[in-house]
Parts: sequence; structure tokens; C-alpha cells
Amino acid sequence: MTKLALPFLATLLAILLLAGSPATVESAEKPGSTVRNAFGPEVGHLTNQCRGACGAGCPDSCDKSVSYECIDGARLLLRVVSYECGTHEGCRTHDNCLDVCLKGGAGSGDCQSQCDADAIQDFGAEKTFSWLGGGGPYDGKTIFEYTRDASYELEPAYHCPQGSSRQCGTNTGCKTATGKWVEPVFDTYPQAASSAMRISDFRAGPACADKVCTQTADIEITGNDSCDDGPCTRFGMEFDYKNANPAAPLECSTSTSGGDSDFIGGLIKQGSDAMATRRVEPEEDDGLGQLLSMFETVVSSADSPEDVQIKITPFDEDGNPIESQSVGNDLPGRSRPIPSRVDVPATSGHLFVPMYELTSAAKPGQIKERRIRCTHQGTPVLETVVRLRHNATTAQGISGTQDGSSSLTSGSSSGNAVQAECSCECSMKGLVDELCAFFCEEEFAACGSL
Repeated sequence: MTKLALPFLATLLAILLLAGSPATVESAEKPGSTVRNAFGPEVGHLTNQCRGACGAGCPDSCDKSVSYECIDGARLLLRVVSYECGTHEGCRTHDNCLDVCLKGGAGSGDCQSQCDADAIQDFGAEKTFSWLGGGGPYDGKTIFEYTRDASYELEPAYHCPQGSSRQCGTNTGCKTATGKWVEPVFDTYPQAASSAMRISDFRAGPACADKVCTQTADIEITGNDSCDDGPCTRFGMEFDYKNANPAAPLECSTSTSGGDSDFIGGLIKQGSDAMATRRVEPEEDDGLGQLLSMFETVVSSADSPEDVQIKITPFDEDGNPIESQSVGNDLPGRSRPIPSRVDVPATSGHLFVPMYELTSAAKPGQIKERRIRCTHQGTPVLETVVRLRHNATTAQGISGTQDGSSSLTSGSSSGNAVQAECSCECSMKGLVDELCAFFCEEEFAACGSL
């Protein structure tokens, strides 16, 4: 039984996950090319990016970096997210197979099943399963650049914060008079209708009561604040606004990268997204089917496992919910770390949106990047990125600094990452991040085992 189950599970996962959603053009990008805003159609809850890359969408194996370009006569900045991804003939053939199949009128589920099976037959199960997770072998790399997350979305623009100026000869954003690189700040959606809700004087950073203390994208998680579930650090965003409808709230969503990689959670998340592309509504009397359908909807509604909000409530013998026995992370009276709905009190005014991060949400030394997007009556209003640095050394007064492209990078990307001072004292052994541990290798070795 076991010998049969493992190959079956691997094949099922390949059918569910390989290369994500289909694309709209007939050929995936060749190795060595650079493309911008190349999207496939939405299928289920997925928008296909990084076509021809090995893995679903833009997998974690891609090197990610962020840069900025001057627009509107250098008044504003355009944020460009780049992914340098491994590609292979097998991955490109798989995406091209989807294109041809879809243009022939077949359903997305039938196309993906056919193309997944073809990849296994033509290139072998071992390679196919490796490509499934974004692994090799590769025959080259392709760079995918995005200034928005979907073809139909508005393109956000940014500006340099007060006291800094644009550096249009480079791709690194803003620089102060003292030479310090700082993060550009969200400005507006230039293409939004004039009647849509608009914001100005946007700021994000650590919270001081009901306002932002200092504008910064880098938040040190010290645990000096107290939240419902334990020590935390509070931060938030604030802005002036106009053209709002007080009857409609801001609807905010988040996506998370960095921190601990949740392989099982990620696998469930990707599988749920893939199932959405093949979804068939269950019969009314199919209780299990209805339950699985609801589970798929909840999981695929978030951008990462951490962002999934779940509440489970038991019922008594009469079918009434027992709210006092509810469990989960979406319970009444308990605030979310980043709220999904924010009331707008008037047509215009000033708004502060409080947020927090628990110290238990990641290990010391880890950095999580959370991207926040908010809409009002279906129209985008703002988007911003915060980087949450979990580092025990922050309690001793170490503060983060920013240089280069002001980005959180992954893999071997040449983009500049968030940096901080490093202490090689024995008391810090095992608490600092990997870069600091590298520089303090000899000092920590002399400390012995702590």
C-alpha cells in the first residue's frame, strides 16, 4: 500500500501545482530575456506571473529585488519588483502546452492535467517534481519585472519622504542630504478616477499612541508593547483622505514573505489555489464536498498561510453554534495584527490604522516583509510594505538602517538588504542574524557553548 501511495501522492501534487495558472501567449520567455508586466489570465485565485519559470508563479527560488524609476518628470517614482528565475525547456514547454490547449477551447482543469502528465512523460518524474518546487535543472535564467500585480490593476506611484531627494540616475530611490538612502513612500494611483477616494501625507512606521512616530518601512520587533496574545511591537499607518463614502470601509489585504518557511502550510495553500482552477460546485447533499469547498475558499482567499483567517465553532445538539467554544485566529473581540476592514468616519479627514506584530511570530534574526493593500468600494486607495525585524539585539538599542535599493532580497540577489549593527558579545551568541553570526564567527567560537 505504501509503495503505491507515495507515487500517487507525488503525481497528484504535480497535477495540482506545476506552474500554476495558464498564460495567454504562445511561447514562454526564452532564457536571458527581460520582460515587464507579462501576465497570464486569472484562473481561480491565481494570477500567473513569471511564465516559463520553473515552479508555481514566481517561486521562492527566484532572486527578488526592488528598484525605483523616475516618472512624471521626476516628480514621482515607479516601484519595480524583479524576479530572476531559473527556467528550462521542460518548464517552458509546459506553459506553452497550456496556451495551445486553452486556445483550443478546453477547460483549465483539463488543460493542466494534460500538460502536467505530458511533462512527466517527456522529461521524467524526478525533474518534474523538482520543477514543481522551483528547483532545477535549469538551462538559463529569465528576469521578470512587475510594476503591478495584475494586468487590470492600477499602477502605484511613490515619492521621496521629506528631507530626501530623488536619484533619477540610479534605481535606488531617495537619498538624504547626509547621504543616507531612505525608502520611497506611497503617493497615489495616477490613473485612478478623480472622484475616487484619495489619500495624501501617507506615513507608516512605529506607533506612538494614535500616530506614527517616525516614517520608516523597517520595524524593529522588540516586544516592548503588550497585545492580546503576548509581547508585541505596535506600528501603523496614517494619512489624510478625501472623497470617501463613510458607509463603506477600507478593505485591506496582506501578503507575507520571509520568516520561517512553512512547507506544509505552503503546500496546502498552493494546492488550494490550484484546486480553485478546477473547482466544480458540490451537490447540495454532499456534506463533505461542501466542507472541502468552504475550506478551499478560505485558504485560497489569502496570499500566504500566515494571512489565512479561520474560525471553527462547534454546534450543540439542536444545531445552534456554541460561540464560547470557538477556536481560531478570527474570533470576535480579538484584533488582527493587520486589520482587514477599517471604518472611514467621514468623507474627508485624517485616519490612523493601528497594527502589531507578536514577538512569537518569528525567530530572532528573521525578517518578514508584509505588503498591505487597501481598497475603498473596489477602487485601490493605498499600498505599502513594512519589514518586521525579529532580533533580540534591538532590545539593546540597535536600530536598522537602509541602503541601496531599499529591498528585502532573497536567494543570491544582488539587491541591497536591510542591515543593522552587530554585537559580538558572548551574550548575543545564538540570537543574532546569519550575517552577524558570520562576522562574529571567531568571537562566538571563543565563547564556548552557552
